[in-house]
Amino acid sequence: MRIKKFRCIQCGGPKVNPYTMPYIMCDFCGSFTDIDFAVGMEKWNESAPATINYQFQKMALMSRAQMTLAAGDQRGYFAIQREYWDFYYRSFPAYLPPSIDTDLKYAIYLEICAVSSTETAFDSKWQQYGARQQQLQSELRYLNDNGQMKAETETFFRLAEYFVSITREGMQSFYRDPKYARMHELLPELVHFKMKTSMFAQAWLPYLRTDDADRLLKMLGFSNEYVELEQPAGKIIACSHCKHQLFAPDGSYRVFCENCRKTTPLRSQFFCMSCGSPNEVPENPAKPIDCGNCGIANRLIQPQFGW
Repeated sequence: MRIKKFRCIQCGGPKVNPYTMPYIMCDFCGSFTDIDFAVGMEKWNESAPATINYQFQKMALMSRAQMTLAAGDQRGYFAIQREYWDFYYRSFPAYLPPSIDTDLKYAIYLEICAVSSTETAFDSKWQQYGARQQQLQSELRYLNDNGQMKAETETFFRLAEYFVSITREGMQSFYRDPKYARMHELLPELVHFKMKTSMFAQAWLPYLRTDDADRLLKMLGFSNEYVELEQPAGKIIACSHCKHQLFAPDGSYRVFCENCRKTTPLRSQFFCMSCGSPNEVPENPAKPIDCGNCGIANRLIQPQFGW
């Protein structure tokens, strides 16, 4: 079968089950591992009225946020940011990370989004970065391309490269902050970075010529190559939560259900490759696991595409 070459960032397993959401969940260890930009674009364009309503509401919220920022009102800014992120995910539920699967996790996630947005907005360094980004955007030149105005290559990629640079710096700072430690579980850094750059690409693709659009997608890692992969052996199981039918490939430990957005554990025990002793399968079966008897590290899932 022909599949996109997604490789789990945790265990290296391929994506073999079909998916309809922008986020890719590993079929072997159940980890949240990647994002499919093309599916994200489909979801963005799925309902024109919903997208237009979102854009108008966002403008109103951001206008209010700017007023609180100018007034130095951090509490007010935080409240608007929390309102915005809740509105965003209710407008586009497919964009909610699948690891946010309970009301409690959703509340924690919204709190983190609002707190981090507020800290960034009131930090002088990030204010300077934002001003520089606005300057680069104002310096964009546009060309007439068959009756449509498209961004000129040099000035656009000056902006794009700067955006990627400050986004990467922001991700590194954010994920090294102990108060955001929960985000390693809810939204892994590599996937979060792709989510941010995906939003940038969605906004700018309509204003790019074909060659520049292809260059941007390649630069951001959204032009995944396709590979031929033989359908792995496996079996059909029922989701342990909603009873929806799922395909569980042989060698899988946890399978994600797109119907209810929950994960079904398949095996609770494994046997050490060295001494044969039984061990409990941990919550994350992707990482090497030390045998409780002999201490040898066991890798339960073998990578398909190399590391």
